[in-house]
Amino acid sequence: MNRRNITIVVVAVLAIGLGLVVYGVLMQPHKAEPVARIVVTASMNIPARAHITAPMVIATTRPAEEVQSDAIGNPADAVGQVAAIDIPQGGIVTTSALAKPTPVPVGLQVPPGMRAVSIPIDMVKGVSGLVKPGDRVDVMSIPPRGEGDPRAYSFLRDVLVLAIGADYTNPQATPVPGAAPGAAPPPTPAPGPAGTATLAVTPQQADQLASADLNTVLRLALRPRGERASSQPVELVQYPQAAKPAPSTTPQSAHPGVVVINGDVAQP
Repeated sequence: MNRRNITIVVVAVLAIGLGLVVYGVLMQPHKAEPVARIVVTASMNIPARAHITAPMVIATTRPAEEVQSDAIGNPADAVGQVAAIDIPQGGIVTTSALAKPTPVPVGLQVPPGMRAVSIPIDMVKGVSGLVKPGDRVDVMSIPPRGEGDPRAYSFLRDVLVLAIGADYTNPQATPVPGAAPGAAPPPTPAPGPAGTATLAVTPQQADQLASADLNTVLRLALRPRGERASSQPVELVQYPQAAKPAPSTTPQSAHPGVVVINGDVAQP
């Protein structure tokens, strides 16, 4: 075989080999480029029950295969909602991790089955203005001076304070709109001395409280939080009967001319 034929054979073999290599490359499956998706992530640690504000979330891109199906893509859809669970910084915000905020009740909220009754107070009778809405108090009654020294009776115990004056807002339970989680509420000016305290009592206690307010001097005693309502017994109030007969709803004592108020009615 001459040199020319050898050259032709070598070139043919190389061509066939190159063709096989190219064919193998072309036949390999092409991997699709990863698809990016815009999602909302937490720009800070968001604790559960926190109200979502604009600085807490940010839009970013993530590979589609790493994103949950219910991921939120627009930060505006998350702002104003409440975190149902803890969302770590950088975590994807999903619809299942959020909840609708509870509507804020409008006006004074009286517990079902109870009545709101206001009594006059001052800085002394109202514990120097330290009683706030949401506190629990005992109501003391001091009958007018009779033959002996007047005695005070705690005839209502563990009574819920609904309002002091016109203030029925509990600052410990009201979130500040737009505030960061755990942020302290802004300072508010001290209100002037309130002239009334509005209490939540049962219908029977409402009658007793109105009668005691007309015939005795009332004072409030602030209770510590968490103390059992029955830690001290309820006391019976006795005061001389007024010139007009007492209402039929007020129990009469066995002694003529003495009215008795029994405030031992179950509290909520």
